[in-house]
Amino acid sequence: MLKSRWVIFGIPLSLALLTVWSADQSAKSQRLRGGNLVVASAEGLEPTLNPYQPLSEVDRQVATLTHAPLLRIGKDGRLEGALAQSWTWAQQTSFWFANDTYAQQAAKKLRSLGPVAWARLHLSSAEAMGNELLVRFSDAGSAGGSAVHQAIAEYGPLPVETIRVEMNEPAWSHHEYFVQHAVEKAQVKEVWFDGPQAYELRVSGESLRFFEELALYYQNLPALGAKMRIVAKTPMLERPLLEMPLKPGVTFHDGSPVTSADVERTVKLVLAQPWPVPGRDILRMIHLWDSSDPTRVRVSFRETYGPALTAFVGLPILPAKWIERQGNELAAVRKPFLTDAPPGAGPFKLARVTDKQLFLQRVGTPHGGEEPAGIEFRLGQSASNIRLGFAMKRVGLFWPDSSSIKSMVEDPEVAVRSSSPRNRLQVMWNCRKAPLNDVRIRAILGQAVDRKAMVDDFLQGQGEICEGIFQPGLWYTPELPAVAYDPLRGRQALYEMGWSKNAEGKVVKDGKVFTIELLTVAGSPERSRLAQRLADSWAALGIDTQVVEVPWQELIGQRLQGRRFDAALLGLDFELAWDQWPYWHSSQAARGLNFSGVSDAGLDTLLSALRSEFEPARVPALAQAVEERLLELKPFLPLFAGGNPVAVRRDALPSFQREQAALFQDLRQSMESNTPAPATTAP
Repeated sequence: MLKSRWVIFGIPLSLALLTVWSADQSAKSQRLRGGNLVVASAEGLEPTLNPYQPLSEVDRQVATLTHAPLLRIGKDGRLEGALAQSWTWAQQTSFWFANDTYAQQAAKKLRSLGPVAWARLHLSSAEAMGNELLVRFSDAGSAGGSAVHQAIAEYGPLPVETIRVEMNEPAWSHHEYFVQHAVEKAQVKEVWFDGPQAYELRVSGESLRFFEELALYYQNLPALGAKMRIVAKTPMLERPLLEMPLKPGVTFHDGSPVTSADVERTVKLVLAQPWPVPGRDILRMIHLWDSSDPTRVRVSFRETYGPALTAFVGLPILPAKWIERQGNELAAVRKPFLTDAPPGAGPFKLARVTDKQLFLQRVGTPHGGEEPAGIEFRLGQSASNIRLGFAMKRVGLFWPDSSSIKSMVEDPEVAVRSSSPRNRLQVMWNCRKAPLNDVRIRAILGQAVDRKAMVDDFLQGQGEICEGIFQPGLWYTPELPAVAYDPLRGRQALYEMGWSKNAEGKVVKDGKVFTIELLTVAGSPERSRLAQRLADSWAALGIDTQVVEVPWQELIGQRLQGRRFDAALLGLDFELAWDQWPYWHSSQAARGLNFSGVSDAGLDTLLSALRSEFEPARVPALAQAVEERLLELKPFLPLFAGGNPVAVRRDALPSFQREQAALFQDLRQSMESNTPAPATTAP
């Protein structure tokens, strides 16, 4: 009965095709009960196995199985250690003075405060080194630096200024020559190169004289086109310090231990390549590595940035020796991940790869009965062959197309789940333009959209209404009440606000028809259909909505950045970092990424607090407050989020069937024991 249903469900096939498939699978694959999980993929993309730029779902899953990061998201949505055993934050703060004596007196003043004050300020040490007072705090992002500054104000701590220099040639040699010969070079406290043609200097002391000397130097080199400007001025220089001890005994597949040098070299590789790695901008904030202890990762950051830890979550760590060996191949953008696969530290290793097959073998622990000993990826399979193989129990897992989902959901022997959503759809409002500058209007437009019907139509029910801005399933993402679909209330609210319908059925006020221009990206039939669905929803209220399709570059680079829009349908990636300051803070409304133009003092305060929060356990409360305030302000209309549905047979992954989670995170997580690993947090 079941086989019949699956054959009927698929494209009608001849008996000859069935025979060919059966013989082929018998010859090339072990049956599921033989110990291997067979995963079939219809993707036409050839795997690259580059864990930092996965081009397909196969690439993505293989990366999570064969490589390991320092930190990862556990089954409960919380941060936990993978290669790292734990993490701790500290902070190093530098103050500079006019001379050594003042620095020594400031240090003496701090030491005289006593243990109670030190505990309150989280102080660990205070030491004078020349004209610098170096203070260490036991946590990062605290107000201790400001309190210390007040305590030593009588000794005249000097401000720190950041000077940015940009030119049209490589900057390193010019900076080195200047520093060697500059009279005021002692004022330079730190240098950071932002690519080959730009760098930033942090100076303290006679900063005006230094700036004049630097300006004169580059004025004498007009061909460089150098531009200089002061980008920041602070009372001190703060450097958050992150320390992560590695788990003892962790090795790569070749038996070599995972060390802090491997982590450092991996990050430097990522920064040297154009791969769009999540958290790449955070990694660029790193100021200094300390790999003197191979068992501990120690790194300092140039900026006080709370979510900095998230840059190491899910970032695969490779052996430094392999990176050095493959340097030329990586620089030439070839495919060393295929031709000379790097040993990873994940639970599986790459055993074999061909044009049509990729096989992973479990490492570390013996095969334990129901958990697969290996994983065989079948590549480039036709949809009909995959469905037939799945029905005959020769395929254990695959990613079905939309037409297959309904029938599989009804099958008691099959589990269908969505992967964690990677992006979401929303309508961005221009809150500067009337009548959209009225929050009541934005609320009415939101109530008029049946988002549940959209999920059923566009995602076949394998998605969710996403009210907020944070990725569902994370430890800090709040559960928000869904805004009800209520067009009748919206229509009544329009009338109460003075809008009325004219002879053509359009709502008007003060002689003006309520008109919205809805922008969407050109070349996407599904996006166009969604935009038209929105237009129809608002047309039911009498609002004239014009859908305008524009190229992506024009949509972002001209219309949104130029603030020349009413509403825009956007697809946005979720970010693990909890910082939302660039997108909603009022300081970013004129020229930044706050395209909506929302400006609210209360929201600004919350966003700043969230941006500077280092402790993951304190993030949920702040995230909740930010979400609630955004729900009140309604600068955007959230639509829905969805991931790729995955179908798994019960006899393929028994432990997966016992999981209660609604989302499919990845194969690595699904193949682990049903008992979640204890979350590893900072002590």
